[in-house]
This record gives sequence, C-alpha cells and structure tokens, in this order.
Amino acid sequence: MAKENFVHTLMKPSPNKAKDRSVWGLPLQGLWIPFFTATNTVGESHIDAGALGCPLRLSVGKDGVPKLKDDGTPRYQVDKKIGDAVNGVKDNFAFGLMAFVASTQKAMPNEYKAQVAAVQKAGEKVLEQDQTALDNYMAELEEVAKEAAAKITPPNDNHKATPTESKEKELVPA
Repeated sequence: MAKENFVHTLMKPSPNKAKDRSVWGLPLQGLWIPFFTATNTVGESHIDAGALGCPLRLSVGKDGVPKLKDDGTPRYQVDKKIGDAVNGVKDNFAFGLMAFVASTQKAMPNEYKAQVAAVQKAGEKVLEQDQTALDNYMAELEEVAKEAAAKITPPNDNHKATPTESKEKELVPA
C-alpha cells in the first residue's frame, strides 16, 4: 500500500518548479545552501550566516556601479564564500575519484588493464563509424557543390569574351 502511494506521488503532475540558480550544475537553494547549513551545524565548515542567508549578491563593477544584463535586469552572482566552498567540495570530489582510480589500479592491475584495452578497442570501432559517417556526409556535400557549380557555369570553358562582347566602353580622345 505504501509503495502504491509513493509511485502515485512520483507520477502525479506537479506544478512548475521555481527556477533555482545552478552552481557547478547543482541547485543553489535546493542543495548547496542546505548542505552548507548542515556542514556548519556539524562543525565541518564555518561559512558566514550572511552568505548562507543571501547567497546571491548584486554584481557591481570596479566603479561600484551595478551590472545589468542585456535586457536591463540586474545581474547577480553567487557570494564568494559560497563559491569557494563549492569549489572546495568539487576539488575534494575530484581527488576522491582519482584516489579510487589509483586504488583500483593497485588492487586489480590486470583487470584494470583489461578494461582499458576493451575500452580502447570499443572506442576505435566507434571512431571508425563516426569517421565513415563524416566521410559519407562530406562526399555528399561535395557532390551537391559540384552539381550547383555545374548549373552556374557553362560546361564549355573555352568560351571567352571577345572585345566586341565586352561591356566596357573604349575611351576616345575628345
């Protein structure tokens, strides 16, 4: 019964979500602010409450004048403290991924090498298919260009303009 309600809730049309600013491809108000509030709560971070309470700040130039978008609306930017914290998470995430790669290479070197070889072999096939598709398309374009050029210029290139056919007027002394 509970599963049916859960699925029903998932499938139920919902009103349009309010737009949320993305930072590193993830929602600012929907993820980052609650995350950093939680990290402050457990003592893992010490992000200023003002930055968390108002994460978007009016963009201003060096002269102190607010920056505007092309449509005349004010431009906002993510508070530097929030941006720095997001970059720290991103850097740590990337480091964690690379640490996992290194530990896998060390723990299972033969299996990892076999995966690399399989990936490269599969990639070569995909690259060949892409190159064939591109070559075929370029050949089609070249054929279309030749057909268009044939319609514009006469097939006999021996035709040259004679002086009497020239539209230029000869200068005559007065």
